[in-house]
Amino acid sequence: MEDSAGTSTVPDLGRRRVLGLATAILVLHYVLAAASLLRENATVDEVAHIPAGISYWQKGTFKLYHHNPPLARMVAALPVLAMRPETAAAYQSRAAWGLEYPAQGTFAQLFLALNADRYFELLQAARLIQPLWSVVGGVVVFAWSRRLWGDRGAVLSLTLWAFCPNILAHARLATTDIPAAATSAAATYLFWRYLARPTWPRALGAGLVLGLAQLTKFSALILYGLWPLIWLADRLLSRDRLARLGCLPRELAQGAAMVALSVLVIDVGYGFEGVGTPIGEFDFASRSFLTRDGEDPRWRTRPSGNPLLDVSWKHRVNRFRGTWLGGLPSPLPRHYLLGFDDQKIEADGIPLQWLDPTADPSEMTGYPVYLDGVLRRTGWRDYYLKTLLYKLPEGTWALLALALVAALTCRQARAAARDELALLVPPAAIFLAMTFLTDINIGLRYVLPIFPFLFIACGRLSVWAESVPGRARLAAWSAIGLPLAATLLSTLAIHPHYLAYFNLASGGPARGSEHLIDSNLDWGQDLVGLREWLRREAPDEPVGLAYFGQIPPSLFAVRGDGFEWFLPPVLSGRVRPMAAAGQPRVGPAPRLKPGLYAISASLVRGLPWRLHDPIALDADPVGWLLPSWNLGEDALGYFRELRPVGHVGYSIFLYRVTSEQAAALNARYWPGPPAS
Repeated sequence: MEDSAGTSTVPDLGRRRVLGLATAILVLHYVLAAASLLRENATVDEVAHIPAGISYWQKGTFKLYHHNPPLARMVAALPVLAMRPETAAAYQSRAAWGLEYPAQGTFAQLFLALNADRYFELLQAARLIQPLWSVVGGVVVFAWSRRLWGDRGAVLSLTLWAFCPNILAHARLATTDIPAAATSAAATYLFWRYLARPTWPRALGAGLVLGLAQLTKFSALILYGLWPLIWLADRLLSRDRLARLGCLPRELAQGAAMVALSVLVIDVGYGFEGVGTPIGEFDFASRSFLTRDGEDPRWRTRPSGNPLLDVSWKHRVNRFRGTWLGGLPSPLPRHYLLGFDDQKIEADGIPLQWLDPTADPSEMTGYPVYLDGVLRRTGWRDYYLKTLLYKLPEGTWALLALALVAALTCRQARAAARDELALLVPPAAIFLAMTFLTDINIGLRYVLPIFPFLFIACGRLSVWAESVPGRARLAAWSAIGLPLAATLLSTLAIHPHYLAYFNLASGGPARGSEHLIDSNLDWGQDLVGLREWLRREAPDEPVGLAYFGQIPPSLFAVRGDGFEWFLPPVLSGRVRPMAAAGQPRVGPAPRLKPGLYAISASLVRGLPWRLHDPIALDADPVGWLLPSWNLGEDALGYFRELRPVGHVGYSIFLYRVTSEQAAALNARYWPGPPAS
């Protein structure tokens, strides 16, 4: 079998058989993902992603939620557009659409209200198309592994991808993570093919898919640095270095063409909106090469409405404004640059002194992050390593370790230097970049782009097993098959709750929140599951509900399927009404009372959030729409003193509070006579 390293010694399975097996694996992968998403509702980010994608098609501008490029959202929006959702009133809202920097959350909630009667159905249509991105990723993993390790290696690599619980978890979601992982791997695969035979068609193919990767997520920008590094290392390690010098001008021209074509693809993806705008006219605010210290006078006369952006403008200003460089036209779309700037603000955090003049100038603050029982505003250097340790199946870890041993000890299981570079440099660089260059510690999903490369590298195990002589070969294949079977069993056991997967060594999904929360476990996906549980187990009982998600629990009442619920009491000083919500309505209960409570795991572990109010719909039929209360850190931490009696999808804990427990907690946290 041909590949850039030579001919594999592993016997082929036959083209028809191996392609049929790969197709069956990918079909099963899609079926598992689709069956899972139909059991769970849209997560926190999806609620905003899908309406934003609809706005791109309908209005031809990308100003709404430009935190990431638009391709994945636009694809997700296509089946929803075919169902003709109501959107006109959302575009009439100043906060949701009329501002220069509109609020994607407000737009998303208006979209929800306008389509309440079929909201879940609309979002399901968008989500059902999402696993196709993961299928593309599987095709890339299979094709790359097959060229390196043969048919058996390709099937092994594809199986690890298709049945990885973390891939299945995010394959179902209308987010940018799996599209970015799939397209980044596809682009790098084509670049690897180009290195083996640097022709113009291969260069243009790699540049085209590189542009598509840039349209999925800003993390794909790292490829612009990795590809030249891999190319340079490959040429330096080449045996015919002198002969390669003659090809240098052509290859430099091809590299420039890749970059130029990728930029053109980005511009086309944004409909050329804002391309050519003078660089000095952008309102950059992040701590990056785009800005310098200074006060942007625009914040006084034209606040954005985004608190992070407004406070940043008070301290950072476009470094090109007022210089000759500021007059140069931007080759990239307006909202591509502004979205990257927004992401940098969130990734880097902001100096705490910007918010508190008495704070230490070196202290930073950002999104609250959680690891191993600790909630804080700055991340950990070992966050992603621990996240992988907790959320990769033990069988997968065993195969990764065995593949490393095989690469070090078995000559046949090693590929050519070029091939190893293309496999090892991207995951190492992505992992190190996320560990040391950002402070985003909110989910394994940020390192999902390393998974294709890891699984392709595991394909070498088939070559290693075939190289073992005699009867020991069966033992070698058993050493592969048993961990692989363990991974498959652990994935099937967690179905359909893939997002909540934790391996047994970390305590399993029921104890996952002891280690990680947010998109690692509880991303708001189980509200519909809670509704089903209440219908089945407690049809007439009111429930104290604190939900980490973007969907108002009162949506069920609007759809004619409501249940009685109330907000549980909150620790003193850790809740305040949201300004946008107007006057407070019902609010949290003043004291804890006996009964049933359903609390999202992220809130039990102290994450701050926004809660909707359980108002009576007949009294205020619009008030259920937007969140009414800002919940501070650890506002519901007293629930950690209680033992859950169950859970919904592992992300919502169920508590049965007794009279004795209520009395004890009231005496500790809410002393005084009960409110009348």
